[in-house]
Amino acid sequence: MRTLCLNLHKTEKHSVAENFLPFSPRVQFRDPGFIFADISGTTHLFGNEATLLSEALQVAREFYPEATAAIADTPAPAQVFSAFHHTTIVPPTQERDDLRNLPLEALLHLEGLITWHSSREIEDIISFFHVLGMKTVGELDRFQMESLRERWGDTGATLWKRLHGIEKQVISPLLPSESLTDYIYFDFPVMLLPFLLHCVEKSLRQLQRRLQGRAEFVRKVQIHLYCEYSSKCHVVELMPATPSRDLDLLMKLLENKLTEVDFDNPIREVEIEILPCPERVQQLDFWETRNRDRDKLDQLVSLFNQASLTTGFLRPRHDILPEESWELTAEFEEFSPQEDAVEVDGQSFRVKPSYSQHLVHAPRPTRLLKKPRRVSASELRQMHFLSSHPIERLEDSWWEDSRGRDYYFALSPQGQCLWLFFDRLENEYYLHGYFD
Repeated sequence: MRTLCLNLHKTEKHSVAENFLPFSPRVQFRDPGFIFADISGTTHLFGNEATLLSEALQVAREFYPEATAAIADTPAPAQVFSAFHHTTIVPPTQERDDLRNLPLEALLHLEGLITWHSSREIEDIISFFHVLGMKTVGELDRFQMESLRERWGDTGATLWKRLHGIEKQVISPLLPSESLTDYIYFDFPVMLLPFLLHCVEKSLRQLQRRLQGRAEFVRKVQIHLYCEYSSKCHVVELMPATPSRDLDLLMKLLENKLTEVDFDNPIREVEIEILPCPERVQQLDFWETRNRDRDKLDQLVSLFNQASLTTGFLRPRHDILPEESWELTAEFEEFSPQEDAVEVDGQSFRVKPSYSQHLVHAPRPTRLLKKPRRVSASELRQMHFLSSHPIERLEDSWWEDSRGRDYYFALSPQGQCLWLFFDRLENEYYLHGYFD
């Protein structure tokens, strides 16, 4: 087994282990601030151990600048080398030789997944060997396990096993169960939006790392901003149009939301919670660009949705009335044009006409009202009709009670081109759209 040990210097967050799931499914956190990962089956994905160590250390130092790391055969020596050599890779089967050159104080760090029962007992062992004139770990090779067990019991036996690399410590697979939450407490209340955005972005980046390790996307973000001088709390909800881990998009949505917040009552605490959803599994072609236009469109749609603007692609529907002949959809769909069909049977043929096939080419306004608006008699007198005869006639449900619409082009007093229709049942004119 090859083990990666990351020393994060006494962090108390067990959830930090989720950040390193991309490097191995077998990851384990141990107080105070150690991450152990079994990289035996994942090193080839990164090319070599040096690349894996470099990338893992880069992730750790984004949040813990003083983090150190080492790779060895077993967890206990890996912890020792991360403490004494800071960043090192011990070649396979060589960790015992490298341990020999270390001072006796290294025994305090020879733990791995299981800590010493009492650090004071290990200090007493080190003092005992110092009295005997020993200075390095290698000088302990002259003792047998029974000799150490006789004097220090199970602790002495465990020490001998770890020195000889025969203590079995198995790193179990990490199954994330903690909620994706983070808290920010300010020593001085915050009234400046840029500083608040900076702090929230740092927290979101940490949560995003955990999402990546858990193979999940952001479905919704809830942010509670607790004020200083009252119990008032600003609640901000961010919901991308398409689940993703796009931090830039989340920050754009957040910035737009926070521009509406009054910071006269400064912010003392911030609580962030992410509601995740499973990551989409997608097979990408070798030549396909990773930064797709679809991702840019999703960002734009998310911003529109936050501003309560309806967006999407028009999908034609089988209906005569213009306001009911289309609907909005999030996915682009091509539709085949309507054409007459010719059926040939022997020496005869039959033409099956496609009704209203020319309707899709009829002039339609660039702005269509959801519901036609009745035009008053005074407004009608101010309009200038461009033709005395209707340019188009629509009959809906002619087999029942058809109202019948005669459409006209007209100019408003401001010179804007209008699309009107005359309802033959009510004998009233209605405004239905505008042309650019």
